[in-house]
Amino acid sequence: IIFMGDGNIDLVDYGSSDHCPGFIDEMTEHGFSQLISRPTRITDHSATLIDHIFTNACHNVTRSGIISDSDMSDHLATFACLLTDHNKVAKKLNSKFFSNTPNRVINGETINIFKIKIELMDWNFVLNLEDADEKLTAFLKKYEDLYKQCI
Repeated sequence: IIFMGDGNIDLVDYGSSDHCPGFIDEMTEHGFSQLISRPTRITDHSATLIDHIFTNACHNVTRSGIISDSDMSDHLATFACLLTDHNKVAKKLNSKFFSNTPNRVINGETINIFKIKIELMDWNFVLNLEDADEKLTAFLKKYEDLYKQCI
């Protein structure tokens, strides 16, 4: 799990806010670690770390940091790179956790089959539902079913 965003809780000065210790304690209690350790918003009079990236899967993180030459915002951009291939993660962990997980073949052929199945799918059943949550659930279930059939 990755939890990220503009949290507006300054993690640089742990004691400066009533919210910071409680927030850090809560995240740590649930197994999350902060990946960003330098200020993400710098002005003439302050430097704060208010843009957070927490994860409970540090073993998947290959790199994280701040892009300091960004002019997109008054905040510096943060990033995290993660291993998503379960085989690479398993090797990194040197673990048997993934040994019973079925391998999926993802290549041009299986992706094209998946695309064709999506194009041929009659999605009207989603439109016929009344509730937005039901529509989303039905769409995601059908999408996942098609994905599992192909990849």
